[in-house]
Amino acid sequence: MLGFSKSNNIMKAKFPDESKTIQTDIVLPADTNSLDNLFGGELLARMDKVASIAAIKHSENVVVTASINNVSFGEPVPNGSILTIEAKVSRAFRTSMEVFIDVWKQNKTHPQKYKVNEAIYTFVAVNKEENQ
Repeated sequence: MLGFSKSNNIMKAKFPDESKTIQTDIVLPADTNSLDNLFGGELLARMDKVASIAAIKHSENVVVTASINNVSFGEPVPNGSILTIEAKVSRAFRTSMEVFIDVWKQNKTHPQKYKVNEAIYTFVAVNKEENQ
């Protein structure tokens, strides 16, 4: 796996687990649609935040979202569910990287987790000084 090196603008070797980022949160009424399930746009925003943190950890630089691919909404996430988003860099290139994301829901009274979504986000490391 590769990571961004600020000194020479190229990637350096890293393992995927070095970028692994996990966020656990609860779904609240303000996050839901008219069916009392998590609004899809809210889930995508949460996924983008977690994925961008993984990309920042990997590249050690500012990143921007370039694309979102293979989004798969498996089942609804009801109000009150515990939501866990796991992201890690799965492939990296000179300045861009793919981040694979899994999303799990858990009923607040049962420990069993169910996979509800997955996606691949692509990020580009931006050289802040050169604005590239």
